[in-house]
Amino acid sequence: MLAFDLPTYIIGRTLEGLGMGSASPVARTILTDVFDRKNLARSMGTISGVASTMPALAPIVGGYLLTWIDWRAIFGFFLILSAVYLILAYRDLPETRFYSDKDPSPTTSQLFGYYLSILTNTSFWGYALCYAVMTGGIIGYYSAAPYWFVSQLGIAANHYAFLTLPTVALYIIGLFINRMLLKKYDIEKLLFLGISSAVLTAVITLGLAVMNVSGLIAIIVSLSLFGFSAGLVMPAVNAGAMGEFKKVAGPASALLVMTVFGVSAITATWAMNINIDSLWPISLYLGVLSLIGLFANFFWVWLPYRKNARPTR
Repeated sequence: MLAFDLPTYIIGRTLEGLGMGSASPVARTILTDVFDRKNLARSMGTISGVASTMPALAPIVGGYLLTWIDWRAIFGFFLILSAVYLILAYRDLPETRFYSDKDPSPTTSQLFGYYLSILTNTSFWGYALCYAVMTGGIIGYYSAAPYWFVSQLGIAANHYAFLTLPTVALYIIGLFINRMLLKKYDIEKLLFLGISSAVLTAVITLGLAVMNVSGLIAIIVSLSLFGFSAGLVMPAVNAGAMGEFKKVAGPASALLVMTVFGVSAITATWAMNINIDSLWPISLYLGVLSLIGLFANFFWVWLPYRKNARPTR
């Protein structure tokens, strides 16, 4: 907000990224301390429902602040929100993990051991890659939306974000369906359902591309269906990954977030280079992401789950 040159602006944004990057794994760790596996999925669904509206609402609010005031007003608004959250967290958020002589806090070498054991666990990657490609696909779309809709289609900068609202709406619907199905089905089944839905979305988009269907509505429909699939996946994958590593929730959460952010950086770069004259590049984008998620889920989550669930004679 106080930057008057590019280097200062970049430094400030880097510090902002460090704070945001640390907040996400801490929040997941707190939830893992408090809830069991299925209730963790329900709580993550609730939080995701709120969080999913931010990428759509932020450009709308930011666009009007930029039009009415200037770009610094965006960071001033964010500063106010951060201050309110800090006060509420300090006042209302209790400690969830306590250490004692019998259960001391881990040493640095133990932490490195935790990280290594998680990184070499295929179950972790089964969940993490599903989460990363689905979330990364949506974040890539949100990141590229100004280029797609403003630069390529000529839509006003303070209006383009309204076009992402259908994706947000279907994402939230996916979350609610996941929450209802959790009462009857295991997390692994819901994860497989969500990934299969993403693959089906890629197939539908490819079919539209083959039929030479293109345009704004086709793009929004394809990405909204993918958003629905992401909504089905998100609570299940978080509960699966964090529930699997409940005793080392902090390191597991940090690695999960790093994977998501890393893949999101790749998908955002990819999406920013997509020309939306046709659906072919979008079908490739969705197809590659959904197939990676399907592979990781099938071999590292679904097959072990089916093997353990098979009744013994």
